[in-house]
Amino acid sequence: MALTEFQRGVCRLLAENRIDNGDSYVAGEAALNELLHSPRRSPGIDLFHDTEQALVVSWKSDRELLEADGFAVSVVRERPTFVEAEIRKGADVVVVQWTRDSAYRFFPLVRHDVLGLVLHPFDLATSKVLALVGRVEPRDFVDTLTCDREVQPLGYLAWAACGKDPGWSPAAILEQAARSARYTDAELRGLDFEGEAPRASDLSQRWRSALEAARAVTALLPAPEAGRAVMIKDGGLFREGIGALRDALSAGRLAFHEGSIGGAFPRVLPTR
Repeated sequence: MALTEFQRGVCRLLAENRIDNGDSYVAGEAALNELLHSPRRSPGIDLFHDTEQALVVSWKSDRELLEADGFAVSVVRERPTFVEAEIRKGADVVVVQWTRDSAYRFFPLVRHDVLGLVLHPFDLATSKVLALVGRVEPRDFVDTLTCDREVQPLGYLAWAACGKDPGWSPAAILEQAARSARYTDAELRGLDFEGEAPRASDLSQRWRSALEAARAVTALLPAPEAGRAVMIKDGGLFREGIGALRDALSAGRLAFHEGSIGGAFPRVLPTR
């Protein structure tokens, strides 16, 4: 359980609004940690919106709902496309952010029994890979390794991630990540884990293995398909290593799924 019981209670209360309004959904670390069962606790809850209007409507509605249920809502920062507030009840507190983000994604939003509407795990993972190269935070390093294990290996995530930010190539993403993703035990202890913080040496070893495999994968994939999700033609993300990838490419068993506004599930056409 990555979220605290208090965070889960806030999410459940707001979940109906997430379901009713398709432009409003949970993303960021809370969704990634909850959906992927990461041992790292998220410090807050991020509510994303496809449009500024959706953000304004969601913030007003959510605040009214929270206050009607006995929560104290204190605004920390407020801008036209961003609101951050502390949500309190008794001794418990959580920071919630209402913010706007791009509606470009690979798959549609999905439903979660606690969070309501959430970003698809693959979109969470590709966004996390881009965060890893866009800032220097140990939490992004830990979460990217979780995505590598739980969603799809790093090479395929980097391959697709550049579709969300054409300024990056898969190789550039991996090389930037290789330079920045180096953290110590002291930095990892600064994060909140359910149990003991993992050892930096163990994560570093996993990272080197993931990076080596990722470089081999991106070198083998066909360059014109960069920016697309690597999938099996009959459905599902392709998760195999370099040998199986080489065989699948040779046999024509792979499909490359492009992102779109709002996301879409790929159509599986019958074989003739």
